[in-house]
Amino acid sequence: MDPIQIPQGYNYISAFLTMRCNLNCSFCLNSIDKSREFNRTKFKELSGEQWVKALNRIESRPEVPVTFSGGEPFLHPDFLYILKNLKKDLNIDILTNLSFEVAVEKFLKEIDPERIKRNVPYACIRVSYHPEQMGNGAELIETVKKLKDAGFSIGVWSVLYPSFENLSAINQMQFRCIDAGIDFRLKEYTGTYKGDLYGDYSKYSNSVLSNKLKKCLCKGSELLIAPNGNIYKCHSDLFSEEFPIGNILDPNFQIKNEFRKCEKYGQCHPCDVKLKTNYKQELGNTSVEIKEIEDNSQPKVIV
Repeated sequence: MDPIQIPQGYNYISAFLTMRCNLNCSFCLNSIDKSREFNRTKFKELSGEQWVKALNRIESRPEVPVTFSGGEPFLHPDFLYILKNLKKDLNIDILTNLSFEVAVEKFLKEIDPERIKRNVPYACIRVSYHPEQMGNGAELIETVKKLKDAGFSIGVWSVLYPSFENLSAINQMQFRCIDAGIDFRLKEYTGTYKGDLYGDYSKYSNSVLSNKLKKCLCKGSELLIAPNGNIYKCHSDLFSEEFPIGNILDPNFQIKNEFRKCEKYGQCHPCDVKLKTNYKQELGNTSVEIKEIEDNSQPKVIV
């Protein structure tokens, strides 16, 4: 298969190995659109051999790693095989809740910490802490510390979901991590809470959870690969499995860094249009660039 060159304008590669997850967080970004049911088990999944064959086509830059996410990547039966067989010039990041004692022990034995490490101002393994599903996080801290002591670049991140219970637990978790010498960081909550929309979407107003849909032209800056290998221009298309622009196993697939027609402005996913930091930790970026937004809006159709 032909190599896939990551365009200069692209700054993120996300391989969603599976959408399955062992947790059931009420504010999960996979299912932010409450007008439709998000079925985690309906996504077909590539085998480990297929993932390795596909990802090893990618020619990226050192600052743009392959980030394994989901769902929960540790639930893919071939996760460690994929990590061990990815070509050495592709850097690796992992997003995980790390709630798998047996898998973690195997991870420690089989994966070299130097393989998942690079010179960046944040951890390469970013562990999510969700109080409503993980309690006070005491067990998580012990697991994270075990990997940190083994030499892995690892830290804990938590979403500022604005319920009192969640914020109180996060505040306590911060001090536990400080005491354990673990890097702890906060992520802005994006979504609704008690009728209010959280997140800064000022660059593209009325792009999220709007009652009206508009036509536009949209260009992404992230390579988003679904569990079955399909590639999407944005997270909204990815999670709804609509409008794939190709498949990573197509031997002729190449990334076209171009604007594409879209008729769903107003139903954009927060991950795509919120103002956030890029890989250089510079604030004010969005994952997509949108232009020529039409004024003649159409009502959103609830399926």
